[in-house]
Amino acid sequence: MNKWRHLITAFVLFSIILLPYWIYVPLFFAAIIVLPVYWEGIILGFLIDVFYGAGVESFPNIISSFAFVGFILLIIVVPLKERIRIHV
Repeated sequence: MNKWRHLITAFVLFSIILLPYWIYVPLFFAAIIVLPVYWEGIILGFLIDVFYGAGVESFPNIISSFAFVGFILLIIVVPLKERIRIHV
């Protein structure tokens, strides 16, 4: 799984740098949801804001909005994954 995690992280990073937002945003959220405890999503969310930040005025300048959304999604998804297990 560790090899797949690195490949998915590299693919999401590649998509953030080169692809339009309507491709990298769903990939970003899908990686957070699919991979177990995907802390790299917070760093990738920060990179999205560094590269393409729109200057959202609702958050303080210290908090990046995509990193914050990634962190909140991670907090919501981790307990749900533990409760909903797919039995194969």
